[in-house]
Order: sequence, then structure tokens, then C-alpha cells
Amino acid sequence: MEKLGKGTFIEKGFGRHQKSAIKYFLIKKRICMQKKEVRYEKGLSPGQLYSELGKANISEQEETELKKKADEPFVKFCKRVYAISPSMGAGAKYTEEYKKAIDFLGWDLKPEEFSGTIKFFTIVLILIAFAIGMIALMTPAISEPIAASAGPMAYLYLLGGPILLVFIVVNFIQKYPINAAADEKKRALTYVPQIIGYLIMSLKLVPNLEKAIEFAAEHGKGKIADDFKVLLWNVQIGVFNTVPEALDDLAYRWGDYSSEFKEALMMIRASILEDNEAKRYSLLDKTMVSVLESIRGKMEQYARDLSQPANTLFYVGVLLPLILIIILPIGSVFSASPMASPLVLAFIYNIAIPGFALMYARNIVKGRPPTYTPPYIPDNYPTLPKKWAMKIGKTQLDLRLMIVIVLIFGLAFSWYFHSEGMPPKSLLKGFIEEGAEPAQYQILAPDKSIEEVYEKNNFAANHFLPGGEVYLELKSEDAKLEEKQLLQKVELERMKFFSTAENDITPYNLLFGVLLTIAACCFVYFHYRHIYKRKIQLEIMEMEHEFKDSLYILASRLGENRPVEEALDHTRRFLPNLKISDRIFGKTIDNIKMLGLTLESAVFHPRYGSLVAIPSDIIRTGMKILVDSVRLGVNVASRTLISLCMQLENSEKVTKLMRDLISDISMMMVTISSFIAPAVLGITSALQKVVMNTLASIVSSNVGKASEQATSDIASSNPLGGGSDFGSSFLKPEGLQGMATPFEFLVIIAIYVIELVIIMNYFTTKIEEDNDLTFKLRLAKALPIAITAFTVAVIAANLLVGGFMG
Repeated sequence: MEKLGKGTFIEKGFGRHQKSAIKYFLIKKRICMQKKEVRYEKGLSPGQLYSELGKANISEQEETELKKKADEPFVKFCKRVYAISPSMGAGAKYTEEYKKAIDFLGWDLKPEEFSGTIKFFTIVLILIAFAIGMIALMTPAISEPIAASAGPMAYLYLLGGPILLVFIVVNFIQKYPINAAADEKKRALTYVPQIIGYLIMSLKLVPNLEKAIEFAAEHGKGKIADDFKVLLWNVQIGVFNTVPEALDDLAYRWGDYSSEFKEALMMIRASILEDNEAKRYSLLDKTMVSVLESIRGKMEQYARDLSQPANTLFYVGVLLPLILIIILPIGSVFSASPMASPLVLAFIYNIAIPGFALMYARNIVKGRPPTYTPPYIPDNYPTLPKKWAMKIGKTQLDLRLMIVIVLIFGLAFSWYFHSEGMPPKSLLKGFIEEGAEPAQYQILAPDKSIEEVYEKNNFAANHFLPGGEVYLELKSEDAKLEEKQLLQKVELERMKFFSTAENDITPYNLLFGVLLTIAACCFVYFHYRHIYKRKIQLEIMEMEHEFKDSLYILASRLGENRPVEEALDHTRRFLPNLKISDRIFGKTIDNIKMLGLTLESAVFHPRYGSLVAIPSDIIRTGMKILVDSVRLGVNVASRTLISLCMQLENSEKVTKLMRDLISDISMMMVTISSFIAPAVLGITSALQKVVMNTLASIVSSNVGKASEQATSDIASSNPLGGGSDFGSSFLKPEGLQGMATPFEFLVIIAIYVIELVIIMNYFTTKIEEDNDLTFKLRLAKALPIAITAFTVAVIAANLLVGGFMG
């Protein structure tokens, strides 16, 4: 075993270059807080608490060990599939693109295993899809409803749908390594400014490239930091003769993914060759400025490019549904195909359009330049309420119970308004004149039932059925109509009758009540499940901002050759109003003075350390640099902290710049998702009734006339017919009979509104800040607003349409 940097041991005997990174990793077991996992123990006795004070030196408790890197789940999956049929992958080779991706990820995946998996799954899934389609066709309970709804397209849906799904799954497997490599590169490039900052920080203290790489590898994060560790090991075992040679190789390997990182490494390499210290400092400063300017350029370009994707999402998510509601019924009438059936509309509005919009939004988000990562707040954070608890004042309630209460009351009120209205019609009957309609005195009239509508119009229960009044009336008017044509006209008359406002039996009160209840439940869940974490996250983010400012004061005192304890105490007293002064600096001093801990233990002790309940990578890294640099002297620590301050300042500027550049687009998308889109889609639901009523009137007036018109045209030697009658002769009544009813269409659009709000808020939040807490809290507020806007738009549009249609 050879020691490589502080606290890191690497065993000899690895293969060449990247092989050591592929199969083995050094895992340091930190006794303090790890990322995304904070250990907070409660209920310990005083003896158990104070027994830990004897373990003062944190570094003595750290262990390092060599472990074999576990295969990724995808690699294990491919190996197992390949073991079933090894012959399918025989002779396969990676293309250059796949070879680079696999090498970059460090996967122990052979081309035969990967190719065999793709071929095996393609064959097996096609056979399964074909078998499912045939079983569905041979099962009347499945095939008949689909055939009734989809017509001649039923065979395509039953066989083509599963096969299309197969190719989607196979394409996902085939592209998985490429996509995984792209995601890994994006995560790694997040830490480029940080890694370059650490290199420059170390080189300004000691112009030693190897020491600078060790420092950056120890304090940095991501794959680049891991590559730095591998770089040093490869130099020690002779893969490269010198560190500069290894650094050049690393620069060109990463150059395809980050040109600014490659150029920064080359400039850093050049600074080592500079004898003049002033010129060397100037070159290092220029390196950092160059990296930041490059990132700034990428952000500005990304912000400029966002306008087109935002417009595309608006066109696809809002305008396309509006256009389709006109095109689909017309196409259905002309072709006699079920283009506007409930099944087809549900697929288009609830699966196809949202699926495309989500994939498009995810691709745009993936191209976002990496910036600041908010602190992660674990579920067992000390000041958080118990899981599934919500605070109302000083009282804690069970969140699940509250959701059930909201759901029960919401559904109960929805049903009550559906049947009674407001004020209740059962109470009004005793106060109104006999024969008067209760709806005239109600603010909110109850939903109409088909029985009430028939009774109001003095219709019998079989009014629109074969043999009913409409049937007999139409038969008496035109005795030449065939039975099929007669039934079609009856159905068209029924559609026209129920599409008018006074005869509309769509249960609006019930549907809107259910939608608002769902929105209220979502608000209660998403808000009270995450608001407490968000408050803590904002507090930690404020401390990170304060940490940058306090480092200047701390570095100034250390620069006066004051001991670190005195410098920390002065910083606390100089900045008394900052949260970080008491929670970190004050607690560190108390641990040193009262508990007798060393500086390192006072900061990183697993139970008493000042960073125990501070889940911030920025503060943790900064305090680690302070502890390490103080060992080299307070002057070295002072210069190191000044460099760290500049780096944090630059990072904050980059984050603020990104937020400012996309603020206009994000505000526009929030407005669209919360108000404009729900309002337009609400109007669309009313427009559907206008389209159906118009088409029903046109088709009904031409049923039975098409054959007569064709006969007269032939007799008069006019094959094109007469003017407007030519178009009407191609209208098919069968196309209208399978269309979605207004209620079915309203349900489909309501579900689409919910999906669109989720997608738009996801897109807006992710381009601003990659923060799941912010997304969920925004969704908690946006969903009730959007559902309310949709409800108001539907009501207003129906009033206008009702007045227009008479």
C-alpha cells in the first residue's frame, strides 16, 4: 500500500490508465454527515453523550479501505440477459460513440453482452406484443368495445400499439449508455468552477502542481475529482512519466465535454512554468476569469435559446388542443372514422400530447448550464416535525387524516351541490310560489338529470328511442328513409337537443366540485409535506450567503497572526446578527473552550460538532479548508480563505446571472400554466359543443338526400353535383355517433389541465433552479389556481355559448 495524499491509500497492481477507476474505488468512511444522509441520535443518556468526548481527533477515526466497485444495475441486467443466450451477441463491437460512453462511465460491460441484450429483448418483446394483440383480438370482451369505439382502426390499435411500445422500450435500452454518460457529464461539469478554484487556491500558496491536484481531489466533488485521484495514482505506477503529462491527457479527454475546463488546465499548466510570481498570479486569475466568462456565455446563449422552446410548449400544450377540437370532429364526419371518440381523445389529450411535452421539457432542462445546487434536507433533520405531521399554530395534526377529511368534505359538498344547488332547492320549495322553478331563486342551480329535462319538455322516457316520438315524427315526414338512416337522424336530433344550454345534462357542479377537491388535497399534501423542509433550506442558503461575507473578517484576523480561536471569536462578535455567527462560529468556540476539543473535532465531531445540523456542502467544504490550512499556519489560512471568498463570490454571481437571464421566460411560463392555458382549455370544452351541434345540424339535414342528389346529378350529366351540396354528400352520420359527449370531453380536458400544470411548473422550476422542494411547493399553489381558472372559463364560455345557441 502506498499513501496518496492525506488519508488516502491505494494498492498497487492495477491495470493501465482508467482500469483502476473502472473496477476499484477508494471509499472514505466519514463519521460525520454524508451527503443525503444525516445521522441525528436522540434520547441518549448523559453518560453516553460525554463518553464521546474522549474521541477528540476526527482524523484518527477515519478509515480508508479498498473495495471493488459494484456493477451498475444496467450492467448486471445485461450480463444476466447475455447469460441466457450468449450466441446473440457473438462478434459484436462498440461504435466509437458507445466505446467512449462506456469507458467514460467506467462500466465493465462487453460489447457482446450489450448487443446480445438488445437482440434478445427485441425478439422476445415482439413475440409477447404479438401474442397480447392476438389474445385481445380473440377476446370479445376486449375487442368489441375497442372496435365499437375505434372502428376500422381497432386492428391497428390492438396490434400496432404493443409493437410500437416494444420499439420504444428497445430504443430506451439501446440509448441508455449514451444518455447515462450525458447525465454523468452534466453532473461532473457542475463542479468545474469549484475544481479550478481549488487548483488555483493551492497554486497561489505553493506552486506545486501535484500538491494542487491532491488538494482539489480531496476537497472537490464529482467525477473530475475522482479522475484527479486516478491521475495521481497513474503517475505513481508509471502510466505517465510526470504529472503535467497526465494532466494534459486528462484535459484532452474532458475537452470534448467542456472546452473551458481543458483551456483552464492548460493555462494552469503554463502558470507552473512562469518564474515571476506576479505574472504567475496574474495568469491564475486570468484562468478563473476565463472559466467564469465561458460559463456566463453558455448561460446567456441558453437563456436566448429558451424563447423558442417556451413558445413550442405553448403551441403544443395550448393551441394544438384548440385546433384539434375543430379538426377531429370534422375529420370524423368526413371519414366515418372514430377520430373524436372518447378513447382516441383520451389517448391524444392525456397521453400523446403530455408525453411529448414532458420529453421536450426534459430535453430542454438537460441542456441547462450547471450552477448552484441547493442543500438537501433529510427527513430526520432535528427541527422538522414528525413525518406526516402538519403544524397549525402550536398544534400538530396528522397530514394523512387532514387529506382524508378534505376529501370526504369536498366530495360530500360536491354531491350536495350536484343534487340540491345553493340555496338548497328542497328548502326553497316552501318559500316560493307554486309552479315556480327553484332554479330562478338559486345562486347555484343543481345539475340537470335526463328525467328532469324530459319532464320539463313533456317528453316520454322513450322520446329519442326507436319507436318513440322523434322516430315516428321523422318517419311520417319522409317515408323514403331507410331504417338505418332513420335511426341516424334520431340520434342526431338527440345530440342537438342535449347540446343546448337549457337541456344540458352535464354534471358541472359534481365535476367542478371533484376537481376543486382534488386540487385542495394536492395543496394540503404538497404544501404541508414540504414547506418545513423549504424553510430550513432557505435558512441554510442564507447561512451560505453569510458564510461568504464572514470569511473576509475571519481571514483578516488570521492575517494579523491571531490564533484561529481568537479570530473566530472576533468574527462572532463583529457580526452578531448573522445566524452563522452563533450556530457555527460560536458553537465551535464553545466546543473548544468548554469541552476541550481540537479545532477539527469542534467542527466535525459527529455529535457535538458545529456542523452536525448544517447540511451544506459549501459551509462544510469551507470549514474543512480552514481546518486543513490552519495546520500550515495562520498566514497560509488567511490567504486560503481570501481565495475561497473570491471563489464563492464568483459562484454566487454565476447563479444570480442565470436567475436574472431566465426570469422573464419563467414568469411568462408561470402565467401561461396558471391562467392562460386553463382559460383557453376551458373555452375549448364549450367550443366542442358548438362544433358538435353545427355538424349534427348539417349531417341531419342531409341524411337520406345524398343518394337522391347523386341520382339527379347523374341524370343531368353533372357528376360534381350542385355547389354546396357536393361537400354535404360526403358527410357520414356514423362519424358523429361515436363522438365523445360533452361530459366525457370535459373530463378529458380537466385531466389534461392537471397534467399541463405539472409539466409547465416542472419546466419553469428546473430551468430556474434544480430544486425538487421548490417544484412541489409551486405545484401546490399553481394547481388550485389553474383548476379555479379552468372552472371559471368553462362556466363563462357555457354562458356565452348558451346565449349564442339559444
